[in-house]
Amino acid sequence: MAQSDSNIEPVSTTQPATRQADVVSERHESITIARAWQGPLPDPESLAQYEQLVPGAAERFLSMVESQVAHRLKMESENSTRLNWGLAAAFVVVVLVVAAGAVLIYLGYGWAGAAVIGINVVGLAAVFITGGIRGRQASPRPDNSDDMLHHQN
Repeated sequence: MAQSDSNIEPVSTTQPATRQADVVSERHESITIARAWQGPLPDPESLAQYEQLVPGAAERFLSMVESQVAHRLKMESENSTRLNWGLAAAFVVVVLVVAAGAVLIYLGYGWAGAAVIGINVVGLAAVFITGGIRGRQASPRPDNSDDMLHHQN
């Protein structure tokens, strides 16, 4: 049962054409500009924009950084003082233990005195070895947070 062409109705010209995806052949070029800034303050352009939005913002940023630096210096000074007191106390304890071992040896308790001194020396060696390893592992990277002019473009 073949159908003749006469039975096919012509397409109405008033009927909307079937929409197909428009294929647009355009060439897009893009340029990517990467900027990096490191430091406690925003980059100068952003700082100027903050100042335009909120007058006095740049001064507030500078005050904040100055107070952070002052706090950091105070904390480092306190840590240094605490470390010095700890070293002095450790030295006194070591001298007392060695003196106690020497007194034991003098009183005729040679093995006991030698053990006290030996344990003290081994303990000191362990502290120096593990402290040296910990110090190398936890050594802080150079911190440029106080350098307000350090930046990368």
